[in-house]
Amino acid sequence: MNKIRVNITINKEIHEKAKFFSLKEGKSLSENIEDLLTQYYWQKAEGIVSEPTSHYNSTLELNGMSPLQNSMSDIFNQLHPEQQIELFHYGEYLLSKNPSPTKKISLHGIFRDQIMISEDFDEPLDIFKDYMP
Repeated sequence: MNKIRVNITINKEIHEKAKFFSLKEGKSLSENIEDLLTQYYWQKAEGIVSEPTSHYNSTLELNGMSPLQNSMSDIFNQLHPEQQIELFHYGEYLLSKNPSPTKKISLHGIFRDQIMISEDFDEPLDIFKDYMP
């Protein structure tokens, strides 16, 4: 079996505790990490492990982006550059099929010159003359 060296960066406290428990089991930390990754690989291959769920509420934003946007960004970054270009072109195609919604039209002045107010609009009504001084 060919093996490669992997460098990881983890919290110092976690490293110390994991190393302590590994030694207690009679294994090296590297062996435990290899076992963990092997187990993860096989569970993933058999469909036992689902895709990770977001640790953020669906309404929260991270770095100014929604969880969906973050997921899309993660997927995009994992693609080969040729696939990134293909995904970009597909996005442009979708935009061309369904252009952005029409801009809201202001209703200000829509009835100009269609509604007239009489000259005596501010004058008191005849029915209220009995109540006026």
